[in-house]
Amino acid sequence: MLDILDPTITVARERIDYAPRPRNLSGLRIGIVENTRRNSEAVLRELAQNLRALHGMSVETVLHKHQRAPLSDAQLSALKGRVDFALAGVGD
Repeated sequence: MLDILDPTITVARERIDYAPRPRNLSGLRIGIVENTRRNSEAVLRELAQNLRALHGMSVETVLHKHQRAPLSDAQLSALKGRVDFALAGVGD
């Protein structure tokens, strides 16, 4: 079944509380969530390397997931409390 979006109607949206932004980038812990697309992991690791050089950040966790799949509860648990932010998959 296809969903059709109608831009003329108002949709009630749930409020999202965003995580607070860090005041200092030094030493933050990075989680990498790559989506198994070609070059995804390489691009994310290169970005993490640049953040390490600029701000002394470190990669703490690397997760691999299918392109369209959400993170599993186990994968979320692997990130929670171990990283300060995550870089999500890209590729091709």
